[in-house]
Amino acid sequence: MTLIIDKEQQKISDIEAFIKNHGKALLNYIYSIMKKWEIAEDIYQETLLSAFVSYDTFEYRASFKNWLYRIALNKCKDEWKKQNIQKRYLDEKRESIELIEMQDDTEQQVMEKSLQDELLKKIDELPNKYQQSLVLYYFYDYSMKDISKSTALPLSTVKTHLKRGKERLRRKVVGIY
Repeated sequence: MTLIIDKEQQKISDIEAFIKNHGKALLNYIYSIMKKWEIAEDIYQETLLSAFVSYDTFEYRASFKNWLYRIALNKCKDEWKKQNIQKRYLDEKRESIELIEMQDDTEQQVMEKSLQDELLKKIDELPNKYQQSLVLYYFYDYSMKDISKSTALPLSTVKTHLKRGKERLRRKVVGIY
């Protein structure tokens, strides 16, 4: 019974002595590997916990300090693996989302092209005087002034053609949407 108590006291004594003498150095070592304090502090705690739990497996082939540093290094490697798995998972998710967005964009482009074709057909059914102004304004992004200059029509006539053309077109496209 005293042997068990002595062993337990030895474990606590060894870990306390290590923390007192080398704890800061171990934390800095872990930080130098992981480059983030939050992760380094977590791994430091995990290292000490693992050392406490598996103290009975320590065989004194190396120093206690080296044994703890090896545990810390293994914990860092485990964290890297976990981060790589998370990164791969996030990369795969991002790729699948991008693929879905690309498919959505393609579908939307096809729908817009189809709608645009339908509108052009309906515009072709309008009188010629309205067609030119509507196409230049809505499909080629001409301003009313630009349309007036390129068609040699007065600005007021262009405005009238656009207004009347839109009214007539509106009646024709009721079923498209």
